[in-house]
Amino acid sequence: MYVLMCAAIPPLLLLFYILHLDKIEREPIGQVLKIFFLGCLSVIPAVVLELAGEYVLVRVFGGDKTSILYKAIDYFIVVALSEEFCKRFVMMKFMWKNPNFNYRFDAVIYCAASAVGFAAAENFEYMLMEGTGILLARLIPVHAICGIFMGYYLGQAKVAERCARASLCKHYKNLSMIVPVALHGFYDFALSSESAFLIVLAMLMVVIATVAAFITLHRASKKDAPV
Repeated sequence: MYVLMCAAIPPLLLLFYILHLDKIEREPIGQVLKIFFLGCLSVIPAVVLELAGEYVLVRVFGGDKTSILYKAIDYFIVVALSEEFCKRFVMMKFMWKNPNFNYRFDAVIYCAASAVGFAAAENFEYMLMEGTGILLARLIPVHAICGIFMGYYLGQAKVAERCARASLCKHYKNLSMIVPVALHGFYDFALSSESAFLIVLAMLMVVIATVAAFITLHRASKKDAPV
């Protein structure tokens, strides 16, 4: 129970902070928690996709996991793409056509709920393996940052869809995957490297992305509008 609380409390605190910014029409807390728990469960298909992707990579590269190309494909495509796809799938499957998704900022809330749910489940997994001492390292909010950007672009996509602008809707939907995958992939790739420069660059990227995500979050809240 202690491990479960340590894993879930930091992501939930961030989620409730984001909910606090929803000023116009509060989302049903039950619906938000449903997406949070579905985000937790999305870890399962993500792990399956990652295992399948790594199996293919090992067959292609003959077991050589040290090459830069192997690591780039592994962290950008196998890991980042799999995890961001599964988190986004929760939003698209359960909220895209849901009547509760009636304001642009709602996309940020539900994507963040799915993302921090995923982060909570991943925290729990790591703590079971490594102990609660790893929690400090897990506080870096990469999943949440990606969820905020994903939600921002999906909110824009929803507006474009309602305005019958199919190409613009597709553009924003693509960005809702490309931006999180790029951020997530580079962070994991840099930390896996032995390059001090890349690791410092990754930490700098996290700081800049966190600031940008919170600026985006507050602007999206203040400029919220019906979709």
